[in-house]
Amino acid sequence: MNMEPKHIHIKDYNYPLPDERIAKFPLSRRDTSKLLVYRHGDISQDTFHHLPDYLPKGALMIFNNTRVVRARLHFRKAVTPYCEAPHNTLQEASQHVASPLASGGVSDKPQGALIEIFILEPALPAEYQENFLSRGRCSWYCLVGNLKKWKTGSLHQQIRIGEETVTLSATRGEAHGTSHKIDFTWDTGHTWAEILEATGELPIPPYLNRKTEQSDLTTYQTVYSKIKGSVAAPTAGLHFTPEVLAELDAHGIEREEVTLHVGAGTFKPVKSEEIGDHDMHTEHIAVHRTTIERLIAHEGAAIAVGTTSVRTLESLYYMGILAMQGKEDLHVEQWMPYSEATTSEVDTCQALQALLRHMDERNLDILHSSTQIIIAPGYKFHIVRMMVTNFHQPQSTLLLLVSAFVQGNWRSIYDYALENDFRFLSYGDSSLLIPESPQELLPLVDPAGNVIGKATRAECHNGSMLLHPVVHLHVFNEKGELYLQMRPMWKDIQPGKWDTAVGGHVDFGEDIHTALLREAREELGINAEGSELVQMYEFHSEREHELVYAHKIVYNKEIKPSEETDGGRFWTMQEIRDAIGHDILTPNFEQEFMRLFEKQ
Repeated sequence: MNMEPKHIHIKDYNYPLPDERIAKFPLSRRDTSKLLVYRHGDISQDTFHHLPDYLPKGALMIFNNTRVVRARLHFRKAVTPYCEAPHNTLQEASQHVASPLASGGVSDKPQGALIEIFILEPALPAEYQENFLSRGRCSWYCLVGNLKKWKTGSLHQQIRIGEETVTLSATRGEAHGTSHKIDFTWDTGHTWAEILEATGELPIPPYLNRKTEQSDLTTYQTVYSKIKGSVAAPTAGLHFTPEVLAELDAHGIEREEVTLHVGAGTFKPVKSEEIGDHDMHTEHIAVHRTTIERLIAHEGAAIAVGTTSVRTLESLYYMGILAMQGKEDLHVEQWMPYSEATTSEVDTCQALQALLRHMDERNLDILHSSTQIIIAPGYKFHIVRMMVTNFHQPQSTLLLLVSAFVQGNWRSIYDYALENDFRFLSYGDSSLLIPESPQELLPLVDPAGNVIGKATRAECHNGSMLLHPVVHLHVFNEKGELYLQMRPMWKDIQPGKWDTAVGGHVDFGEDIHTALLREAREELGINAEGSELVQMYEFHSEREHELVYAHKIVYNKEIKPSEETDGGRFWTMQEIRDAIGHDILTPNFEQEFMRLFEKQ
């Protein structure tokens, strides 16, 4: 057993989070939230509706389509409250004692203790959708507030759905860890889903420190939510709008959905000194066969929307290993990824193929399973290549997951977010995380630019002379002056010298135009639409062989250089000519300037 992750001290994942930085409500338009872009160690910011511009065409993006249920139920001990909810609205319910906002139901002086029942996980029927369709009775594992006041007997309340009055009863059963099994019965033919809609309250995160409002019924659901079962939203998805989804489609991004029902454990703080003493809650997942097939078609690589999608996708890999071992139960235990039995390398697609065979043998179109996976520093990711996620609580397992994904560089990301007025937690802003990896793939091309293969960044830069594409952008203003950026002094190559305004590699699967737009946004905060290709040429150095796509654009709007540079300014052409050969400009820029703009 690799014990090192178990000895991680949670205090090392703390940071100051003032209450005023916690977003209590969402923005009026979801996709106008801020987007922090972390790409290979560089940090910039944008607006969320520009997310598609940063993603490689043809990539596979995975969303969690779970839907938050009205999981909080309120009863009065020894009274029968009356709740009429003909339109199933929270304001109407809040006028009665069945809601936590109640003033006491019919009587101004309610009798008996207020008992809150928070449903967590279906007990009977055990399958979520079957349970929600139950009529007359069902059972759930629940947290019970004010449990000491409910020692014996059943609780009852009356609600009205349309023109019909329903009596709902709750009977306390045996303890189940920190929860209790609660048997619910009602005397009409309504489904359990309809009962919850009439009398339940949508649970919002406790750190919001406010009551649920009518607006939360819409804003605390993703626009693509479908499958009921969560008691907390997969909040990275809250930023997506139909317009952003349409833009993803237009950019050639393929979309698939999984289901992971988020439990109350997502808010469970890590109270132990070492994370090895922290117990992860069980989460239930459902994944369609077609989704696994699409993952295999994409060589086992995907972009995950939210930490719930990350946990689902990474659990699929270990479920595949269990299937290869002939196991019937594919539940992923908390520390399975770190055990000696599973740390030996198994190809991702082989594991996914084993999962498909497991489903074939059982005639399954949907895989239903569960996971307790903990992803912490030291974890090796198998499927997730990029992640969209919000900013998480200090000393949380979600922050551990982020740290693992960005190779421990979480603090620079969170420092940047705090310094640049990002909003935190569920209703806050978002981030796109693209970690630096020695296995990052670049396309290999022939001299005409046709893709003929792929290689890692390290392989392209080790003197192999593998030809790979890069984009450059020369930014002019209306006066004909050329913008140059200053390379910071901490750079290993050409520190403190002036260089081309925009330059960067093309990622594998990314076309030239997309790469140019992405680099321009990241380095200068500009929109490079309308740029013109000036020349395509081959560049050789001692370490690499590049096919350079040199572009130019006339741009008169504000330029916001990345913090990865020491700023920049516009130069006259004569200033540049005078500086050539005086160790002021980078040699690469001098050569390209002479090639493009000083033609003989």
